[in-house]
Amino acid sequence: MKEIKNKITNKLERLFEQRLVPRLVQWGEYLETKIRRYKHQELKSQLKFCGSGLRFKRDIRIDHPQNVSLGNKVYIGPNVLLDGRGGITIGDNTTLGFNVVILSANHDYQSNDLPYQHNIYVHKPVVIGRNVWIGGNVLIIPGIFIGDGAIVAAGTVVTANVEPLAIVGNQPMRTIKYRDKEHYEQLANKQDQDNS
Repeated sequence: MKEIKNKITNKLERLFEQRLVPRLVQWGEYLETKIRRYKHQELKSQLKFCGSGLRFKRDIRIDHPQNVSLGNKVYIGPNVLLDGRGGITIGDNTTLGFNVVILSANHDYQSNDLPYQHNIYVHKPVVIGRNVWIGGNVLIIPGIFIGDGAIVAAGTVVTANVEPLAIVGNQPMRTIKYRDKEHYEQLANKQDQDNS
């Protein structure tokens, strides 16, 4: 009797795995696609400006979409983050590769607290022209302007404006400037006293 029960259980498991599971996977993928499409439509309706032919590839995150303008035929690859607090404008026919991060706000490093105050930001708009190609894994910091027809190579951290038609990339790390030493030491000493 136990042997018959095991055979029936094994047969049911095989049928479940062979017939039902593939259909459930297909149904799940279908639902994911529909849900993503719905989320994209909702996100587009929240943008400051949404051009025709705007395409999102898979997952995207846009913070403060009411400050983000995306032109006609803009393509945004998967896992892109647009932080629109300070404003982002992207021109027509521009392509953003995967994992691109565009920031338009940053913590105020000259604030009077250590660690930094989490609710005090400096807002600087980012403007990207028409026909620009931004490669994968690019980080664009606040206040940057990228001119029409420019190309930003994959993995670049864009720390300066990019002229029209320029191809930029492979920037080595360098010191940009230094914080005010006296101001920092005052804050650090105050922090040490508060912690003792």
